[in-house]
Amino acid sequence: MPTAFSTVGGRPRAVTGIRRDSHGAAQSLEAAIPDGDTVGVHIEGSGSVRFLGIDTPEKAFDIEGQGRPALDSPKWDAYLTNPLDPALGLFQLESGLAAHLAARFAPGAGRNHHAHGIRAQQTLSGLVNGDIAAMGQAPADFRFYLAFAFEVFDAYGRFLAFINRNQPDPNTPGPRPLSYNERMLEAGAAMAYFIWPNIDPFRSQSILDAVIAPGRARETADASPALRRARELVKQARAAGIGIFDTADPLRFEAFEVRYLGRREPPSRAVIDLSSDSDVLLRPQSYHKIPNSEDRLFIPSAFVPLFAAKGWKLEGWF
Repeated sequence: MPTAFSTVGGRPRAVTGIRRDSHGAAQSLEAAIPDGDTVGVHIEGSGSVRFLGIDTPEKAFDIEGQGRPALDSPKWDAYLTNPLDPALGLFQLESGLAAHLAARFAPGAGRNHHAHGIRAQQTLSGLVNGDIAAMGQAPADFRFYLAFAFEVFDAYGRFLAFINRNQPDPNTPGPRPLSYNERMLEAGAAMAYFIWPNIDPFRSQSILDAVIAPGRARETADASPALRRARELVKQARAAGIGIFDTADPLRFEAFEVRYLGRREPPSRAVIDLSSDSDVLLRPQSYHKIPNSEDRLFIPSAFVPLFAAKGWKLEGWF
């Protein structure tokens, strides 16, 4: 099956056909084109969905100049013993972040990450298989339900969404379960990865109304049922010592750390502490000052001026 979505110059593109009727036949143009600036289309081909609000370990990822090896390969194992080695090329991090990372640089880090990546994949597959059985459907008939946020696509042409089984009746064949995003947190298979404004309560607001008032992050997070639940699921998994929080073999590096280390590019999103009443927007390389993933709210650089205009102080600028 061809890929329906792709990227050109970093921007998502799609190939579609004329919208189809209930029997699968292409509609007449009179039916598919209701007016001069709208056309009904049918998506032809496959695509991918990147789950919002979570981040799971990578199985394979790029190392700048070395291709895309698996995380359990000798290349990654060697690289994660000291990716900040000047001999590998220019890549400089602030001293605090460098120290935060250096404590975990050692042989076996790549294999650790890969093993947790496999477990995350298996966990999600198990959840989907369970839903297929619960719905009493064949895999070919099973459907996903996608709920979008502020951004619909990422830079790779993937949908950005909260995803669940498609269950038109919320009580049949049983109560609708939590989204896969939340169930992965519940299983300890994922870290929280909250990027503003793509999570509740911000995704249901206008972009200006979604800017948090300075010093109100904790209050805002606690007042949101969905965000409060997601954060609590991570805390429960950590307390239970399951998945990436396994006390015998915890995840050594967060997935986004592996990605920016592999690209040899410093992190680029500012961050707000959801557990704090602070009015300071931390620099991207200060994310480690917020130790728990569920307490971090990442702010893309393009939106930082909105927060500054609202009255947030920028770390190091006051």
